[in-house]
Amino acid sequence: MQLFKPNISEAAIEATAKVLRSGWIGLGPKVAEFEEKFAKYVGAKYAVATNSCTSALHLALIVSDTKDGDEVITTPLTFVSTNHVILYQRAIPVFADIDPRTYCISPESIKKMITNKTKAIICMHHGGHPCNLDRIYAIAKKHNLRVIEDAAHACGSVCKGKKIGSLGLTCFSFHAVKNLPVGDGGMVTTNDGKQYERLKKLRWLGINKDTYSRTKEDKGKASSYAWKYDVPELGYKYHMNDITAAIGIEQLKLVEEQNAYRRKLAGIYNQELHNSDIISLPYVSPDVITSQHLYVIQIKRRDDLIAKLKENEIAPGVHYIPNNTFPMYRNCKADVKNAIKTAKNIISLPMHTLLTKKDVYKVIRIINEGW
Repeated sequence: MQLFKPNISEAAIEATAKVLRSGWIGLGPKVAEFEEKFAKYVGAKYAVATNSCTSALHLALIVSDTKDGDEVITTPLTFVSTNHVILYQRAIPVFADIDPRTYCISPESIKKMITNKTKAIICMHHGGHPCNLDRIYAIAKKHNLRVIEDAAHACGSVCKGKKIGSLGLTCFSFHAVKNLPVGDGGMVTTNDGKQYERLKKLRWLGINKDTYSRTKEDKGKASSYAWKYDVPELGYKYHMNDITAAIGIEQLKLVEEQNAYRRKLAGIYNQELHNSDIISLPYVSPDVITSQHLYVIQIKRRDDLIAKLKENEIAPGVHYIPNNTFPMYRNCKADVKNAIKTAKNIISLPMHTLLTKKDVYKVIRIINEGW
């Protein structure tokens, strides 16, 4: 039994075939369509599609004017992409602690880590549970800091009635195992028109007009293709293509339904495991709706349980190893006692939309049998 498994609709497969036959498979009309529909879905003014969430996060740091020597306050309990992009900008990661209930970055810890070198805060919505955005944005406003939301786990999550992605600079992942599985790809949403225009250039090598735009200028006539363009700043080859976008458009239609199914599976786990005196179940704040990308419990003798699950052909996971323990981050400032303690006990149980109730009850049975 897999920890994650992508569920790709037949409509997405058919849409891919249409793009492959169309003669236009690069950055083109399907990318633009996906961007428009995704922005509308999350309630943002603009969306810019990229080839990964890592790329999206990097571009978000650039348009936040993060430069060499700036400090960025971030979480240690995340995939390394969140923090590698800080190093890409030659900026300095500063690790705040987590809330041990939600595994998201702690606003109180953020406040303690602010210095006169702090430029931005990256908050990662762990497992799909939104961070405490009211407090994080209030802290940022008080200290004139940028906020970047890492929503790799949070497509479809809601915080106080607003979709994640609607408030500000937010980065999403469409990796194969995510809630909107495409294979790979990412998206940056923003409500700032200047950021939007710059993001579009940066994801296409800094060029002020992409190839499809230049084709449209001459009404699609290949013979009169508008070949002139300018490169006002250094950019990156981070763009999405129409193959990926075509899949994304179809998969977006299923996000609400599939997230609801994930929450239903989580409800079964909760119901059957809540009487255990050795397990701490996931906490969900009453003012949020989680996308339920992960189902994370805390349990002592975690490694023994992992071994037992593997013996029964069930693949668990651990999300994550605290990033400040990796070599490139060991000299970074860190106040992460909760993260270190929590990381020793967390385990992610299988959670995906091809998982059946029977599968979930098998996992529960193995856990309740003891090990």
